[in-house]
Amino acid sequence: MARELHKIFFNSKLQITLSELSEACEVSPSQIRYWEKKGYIKSIQGQKNKSHKYTIATLGTVMGIKYYLNQGFTLAVAYEKQNQRRGLFKCIKSFANGRIQNIEAKDQHYEIDLGSLDNMPDKRVVAIVDNNGDTKLILRDAE
Repeated sequence: MARELHKIFFNSKLQITLSELSEACEVSPSQIRYWEKKGYIKSIQGQKNKSHKYTIATLGTVMGIKYYLNQGFTLAVAYEKQNQRRGLFKCIKSFANGRIQNIEAKDQHYEIDLGSLDNMPDKRVVAIVDNNGDTKLILRDAE
């Protein structure tokens, strides 16, 4: 299951349409086109005169820009602030991509295997996430 999640969340080939991006971010299509024209975001256009597609990373960028615009920043400042925040997302992506070894559904919770400890290779860190979203970390003996 971990491999499937990696494909879903970390596959840069996932694409959405302008209308899907607009709906997901609650930003008008004309705003998105304007931001693209200004160079704040990029689209993918496979063939001439075909509709534009956007990556999941662009979705995050648009959501971030909108967040900062709603905070009262100008478009240029909102973009810069979002760009700075991008490093945090890369860090989280790298952590999840490198550490999530397996995910198992149990009766009342999920278990996410985060791999062995660097200084204790005989122990594995497991995150237990219950149906309410509460998480606890435990150590288990490596198998």
